[in-house]
Amino acid sequence: MKHSTFPVYFLFILFVYQNGVSQATPHQMVERMGRGINLGNVLSAPIEGNWAPAVEETYFDDVIAVGFKTVRIPIRFDEHTTKLETVNYKDVGGNYIGSINDYVVETSYLDRIEEVTDWAINKGLVAIIDVHGDHWFWESYRQFKQGNPNPEYKTGADREAAVDRFKAIWTAISNRFQNKSENLLFEIMNEAYFSMNASEVDNINTQILEITRISNPTRNVIVNGGGKNSYEAPLQLATSYPDNNNYLHNDPYLIATFHYYWPRAFTASASQEHNDFDWGTPEDKAEIDTNFQAVKDWSTTNNIPMFFGEFGADNEGGFNYYTQTYGAYGGPENASRVEFHRYLAQKAIDLGFSFTAWDAGDKAGKTIYKATDRTWVEDVKDALLGEDLLGLYKNEPTELSFKIHPNPAKNIAFFKTDKPIRTIKLFNELGKEVCSYKSDLQHLNLANLKPGIYILKINLEDNTIINKKILINF
Repeated sequence: MKHSTFPVYFLFILFVYQNGVSQATPHQMVERMGRGINLGNVLSAPIEGNWAPAVEETYFDDVIAVGFKTVRIPIRFDEHTTKLETVNYKDVGGNYIGSINDYVVETSYLDRIEEVTDWAINKGLVAIIDVHGDHWFWESYRQFKQGNPNPEYKTGADREAAVDRFKAIWTAISNRFQNKSENLLFEIMNEAYFSMNASEVDNINTQILEITRISNPTRNVIVNGGGKNSYEAPLQLATSYPDNNNYLHNDPYLIATFHYYWPRAFTASASQEHNDFDWGTPEDKAEIDTNFQAVKDWSTTNNIPMFFGEFGADNEGGFNYYTQTYGAYGGPENASRVEFHRYLAQKAIDLGFSFTAWDAGDKAGKTIYKATDRTWVEDVKDALLGEDLLGLYKNEPTELSFKIHPNPAKNIAFFKTDKPIRTIKLFNELGKEVCSYKSDLQHLNLANLKPGIYILKINLEDNTIINKKILINF
């Protein structure tokens, strides 16, 4: 089915002309968004609070205080919207007789989303409403799952009902937030490409844009493609139709997005089936360079800016910041985890992308912000922000010739390097030397140090300087 979008876009052009609105273009918005973070596992849980503490306004104070510019807010609507099974959408012959009007999103839930997004945008952050946890919808397009028939797969009237329910959700969002600041963005679907092919995603993107553009004619909207995941997803977006009836060409307020968790053997290495704990070789980085350049080339060719919506790696050693225990199957070596975040973040910024790193809080396996005590995993946070503590990282070699474990540490930390050591010194966050160790040691006694952030500076015999951040008693 074709969807004519000309009348909608004519209306928003007329709106801008008559009202003298100066709306940020997608390229301007991506530049404004810069470096950001996800509020993961909060509003995307079945019920807020199930997977992480309910969000409080102080979260956004902490985010903006350290320098992030954008918060992507993954949200799940399923448990707060009229259920499909409660609606009579078929006649006796099985024909579809339903409509969007059969489904209502709870007003109280929209109130909560408005409260949270207002906290963000009122503090000067860019906020993204990301319809994230509604797998019931994209799973309805997946016929088989792990080789078996998928019970959530829908056809005929059932499929039409699912589409109308999803459209009803976006109608409610569009109407509720139509008068909000341009710093509030919409993201139509999260990772639908695992269940939907390219044409199916394009079709839904078109239908949702028809809805949102009625009340939000110039709001920047984030879209992704179907059929292939990771960096290849936006490359699947249809860039031309025979009659040029294509939302990518007709809608001037679109931003494309992608996620990146490759190689899974490293980023998911806290799980039993993955055990690549190191990352950062020239070959590792060359793969990133190649894949990200493909995204950049697509972005340039189609004049659609890019938002890097998710990336991350498991916590060091599979560490759980809530229980203060290490995982049963290991996990990324800390320097590798930090470098993975730093390299991807900086690569995105260098290519002109904005980003939001994935963070699911201190009860989850990928942690940056610890909501329970309002602190950060400092070295990862700094890596994302492109910050070097007192400039001490500037001489750190790119090769991973040094490892330290555990980090965060309490009383003792073990380290190893493949080259002879000349001196070992420890500095506090003010740059003051607090300890000096013998060069033949393979562990550090930290028992008498106050909790905080420290920099371990090792001068090798070949004059190479290694600087590593250590968190003590966190």
